[in-house]
Amino acid sequence: MKTRLSVLLFCLFLNFTSNLNGTPIRLHPDNPHYFLYKDRPTILIASGEHYGAVINMDFDFATYLNTLEEIGLNHTRIFLGDYIEEPGAFCIETNTLSPKDGRFICPWKRSNVDGFSRGGNKFNLDQWDPAYFKRLHDFMSLAEKKGVIVEAVLFFSGYLFKHSPFHHSNNINNTDTIKSNQYMTLGTGNILDHQKKYCVKLVQELNRYNNLIINIANEPWFDNQEHHGFASPPPQSTKEWIMHVSEWIIDTEKSLPNKHILSVDYMNEGRVIPDDDLKLYYKNISVFNHHYDRNAKSASLNYDRVNGVMSFNETGLMPPMTTQYRIQGWTYIFSGGGLYNNLDFTFQVGFEDGTGSTDYTCEWYSGCTNPEAKYQLAALLRFMNSVQFINMEPDYRAIALNYGDENVYPLVWKGNEYTVYFEGGSRARIKLHVPPGTWEARWINPADLNILSREIVEIEKQVLELLGPVYEEDMLLLVKPYEDE
Repeated sequence: MKTRLSVLLFCLFLNFTSNLNGTPIRLHPDNPHYFLYKDRPTILIASGEHYGAVINMDFDFATYLNTLEEIGLNHTRIFLGDYIEEPGAFCIETNTLSPKDGRFICPWKRSNVDGFSRGGNKFNLDQWDPAYFKRLHDFMSLAEKKGVIVEAVLFFSGYLFKHSPFHHSNNINNTDTIKSNQYMTLGTGNILDHQKKYCVKLVQELNRYNNLIINIANEPWFDNQEHHGFASPPPQSTKEWIMHVSEWIIDTEKSLPNKHILSVDYMNEGRVIPDDDLKLYYKNISVFNHHYDRNAKSASLNYDRVNGVMSFNETGLMPPMTTQYRIQGWTYIFSGGGLYNNLDFTFQVGFEDGTGSTDYTCEWYSGCTNPEAKYQLAALLRFMNSVQFINMEPDYRAIALNYGDENVYPLVWKGNEYTVYFEGGSRARIKLHVPPGTWEARWINPADLNILSREIVEIEKQVLELLGPVYEEDMLLLVKPYEDE
């Protein structure tokens, strides 16, 4: 009886503190392509480290989160502990997701038995590690203070499952021997029970935070595809597992104060997400992540079909110093996406302020080491927060005529605000369908939001013709009703 009373009082306390602090980030009720956080329409933009901020004990996450706040970014992603990498993995020489041997911390205590593949003793999956949870809570609390929304990733295996605490060689719990492409299926033997305990524990621990999106799985298609090719979702066996994990989370939070939105990584690039999958396997999912979606296919193909946020949350496979990291961010958001996260290797151990770098050891993979990318993406977030994006939608019908050879992305609040992002070409000339009246047109440099030119145009017909300045890579146009200063 005493135990039940204690649990009841604890839940009441959590509910009270939750009500004081507001509600967790969620889909915006009026436009679910975006978020609502602290009663404000929200888009998430990041240029973040490679997901080792918590599990790499040498990473100074306080400096990292302070840097994100100072730059003006509002999002990051963390792996929670079932996966780490090894030196040189994916051709990345320096990588926060590859801690030094013995410097990996995760939810489980170390045993007294030597033999973990990345240094130190094996893990005991029946005992939680208080030091890990203190580090996790310190990270989440500071991120909340800094206005940073965290996507916390529960599961991943990849080709480095051999380093997972769930791998039979890395724990003292006699977990079943499986292949990495079985890990995110229901056919994992006794590992499935350990996965559930881990999932429930992390959901319970993280429930108190409002700055949280719970990610079920990173790249569940890795070496486990529905069909051959770079752009493939996972097979049915993994989709069934995803549905089960989502139900573990939903069931766990039923008795807790907060209810969080869930995300999952859907595929590389993008395609139409089938209605049957949305109604069954992904019925509990609010955010659909995509990787390497350079043409914003996931957003453009699903904007009118999916009542959720389309997300492009991992970039790469491009030259380290290319402006494409910025360009793809603008392209994705102007195609209707609500989240963009550039994978930024300027954040490293010892360089948590974003002044570091890394080399790449082969030709088939490289990522961003451009120190300016994070600031340019902060400009994207500032611009979006300066317009009424919650009322906007991608609308090519607003363009009466586009004369150039550039790619054009209109994001429009009809009759009120017209924004157009131009990529490629050298000079934008465009006609827009707008109501008669007096309009202000601003041509803006997307990299820093400097206004390059400004004009006031009065029209009697419903077509506004504009000629922008010369540019090299991209250009931004903002058109809104003129207000006499």
